[in-house]
Amino acid sequence: MYIVFGITALVLFFVMRRYVPVAGVDKINVRDVEATYEEVIMVDTRAYQTSAIEANQEAFCIPLPYLNRHYTDIPDKDVVLISTDSIEKNLATRLLRKKGYNVVGYTIPEEGGCCYALRCASEK
Repeated sequence: MYIVFGITALVLFFVMRRYVPVAGVDKINVRDVEATYEEVIMVDTRAYQTSAIEANQEAFCIPLPYLNRHYTDIPDKDVVLISTDSIEKNLATRLLRKKGYNVVGYTIPEEGGCCYALRCASEK
């Protein structure tokens, strides 16, 4: 009985961590970021193949698998995420909040859409 309860609790933990939205993180249009927030950093957590095609000049390109290792490259300012989907957004938000960053918003570009056709800030 305890084993079933433990496995159920473990599965619920992983499901909630991935799929339950993070409170206080709003969807933001990338073009409105500068008008809405004064001191904000955009972090592109998409894969390098995707972010290279649809890159954003002001964004720090750090894919989600590398975020835990390279989060110290992000300046200590409010963060807006550019993510592929809501799961990636949830995982990146929780990781950055755990590391002390304030994630204020996110954007998920549509397929074929872009967030400006320029290189990432980390590639300069």
